[in-house]
Amino acid sequence: MAPVRTHKSPDIDRHVTTMIEALGLTKVFGELTAVDNLTFTVSPGEIYGLLGPNGSGKSTTMRMLLGLLRPTSGTARVAGHDILTEMVQAKRVMGYVPEEPVLPERLTGWEYVNYVSDIWRIPRGPERNQEIEELMTLLDIFDASDDLIETYSKGMARKLSLVAALIHKPRVLILDEVQAGIDPRGAATIKEILNGLRERGATILMSTHVLEIAERMCNRIGIIKEGGLIAEGTMEQLRQRAAGQSSLEEIFLTLTGGPDMQLIAKFLEDVNRE
Repeated sequence: MAPVRTHKSPDIDRHVTTMIEALGLTKVFGELTAVDNLTFTVSPGEIYGLLGPNGSGKSTTMRMLLGLLRPTSGTARVAGHDILTEMVQAKRVMGYVPEEPVLPERLTGWEYVNYVSDIWRIPRGPERNQEIEELMTLLDIFDASDDLIETYSKGMARKLSLVAALIHKPRVLILDEVQAGIDPRGAATIKEILNGLRERGATILMSTHVLEIAERMCNRIGIIKEGGLIAEGTMEQLRQRAAGQSSLEEIFLTLTGGPDMQLIAKFLEDVNRE
């Protein structure tokens, strides 16, 4: 597999030792508190997994870090830049893949990545074309690069979004369920890319419902429930917190609450009666 090129961004203060720092982040929608006084940090060269049940506030947290939502209270710093007062500088070092990418369907994949490259002011020419081709080939979508995006499957669209997120060589990657709907080969490729970026000093914040992925890839994991951080640490630290449970699935269910076995039993009884 060809290496993914990275560079040191001029927007990063060399004295910054924490690449993502959430400081009491809170987001309220009417009567709903989606994120509640959330504080955590992610260091350079670290993959941090943000896990939680549906509706726990993972995506809302990511959108606040990206400047897509304004916190109700609290703030955060990305590469040393406050997201409330220095959002432009923070955005320059970030790449983002949303859970449900919204892409311009009447562009081809190649046109879209070139459009994103123009936004980042990456010089046009053979070097840029080579980097786009390499990324698309790595993710097995180069053969569809001249096809309209409207013909792409959900997995292909997510891969294209990752290409666009990587093209400016961000130092901070925020990935919301990036491997959802991806075929096994593509998921393995994404895993290798992310591990390679981490080894080169990139910082990655990711959410996933595939706990095995988080267990294998993440240096540290934060588990949130109802918008608040209920546990954080390495796998070993989480095992200690969850009374020695061995797998991340067991730890997750212990801390967030497992399935309601009484309701499941009642459902199965009703099925048997039919």
